[in-house]
Amino acid sequence: MKTTRKTGRTPMSKVSVLKIDKDCQVDYSLIRDYANAVKEVCRIKGVKVTSVELTRTQKGQHFYIRIHPPVRAHLANALQWLLGDDPRRFDYNRARIRSRYPDWNKLFEDLGRRFWVLYRGKVPAGTRKNKKR
Repeated sequence: MKTTRKTGRTPMSKVSVLKIDKDCQVDYSLIRDYANAVKEVCRIKGVKVTSVELTRTQKGQHFYIRIHPPVRAHLANALQWLLGDDPRRFDYNRARIRSRYPDWNKLFEDLGRRFWVLYRGKVPAGTRKNKKR
């Protein structure tokens, strides 16, 4: 019989939204190309992108990428780094994940911030919040 040692730690929940901080201003056409690159990188890692949204910041943009299936925190942080997330933010997130901090993936937005949808794919079956009747 295999015994497991309890450490008092709760398992971290899986992540269904990747958050990317881009601290530079670029043309909209490059942002559209970025959304396509996001879908390709995620596909290579076995994750489907269901939507890409952005909000503008003083320094650049924040991207919110909804994925399916949800992934573990370490993979989510790695995907964020592959997608060009701020390196310092990647390091902070890695430290938060290692310490099992549940809210490790923070981006700070002003209240009432406007979001632009760059991509909306089909939602995988069984994941729609408001089912049609």
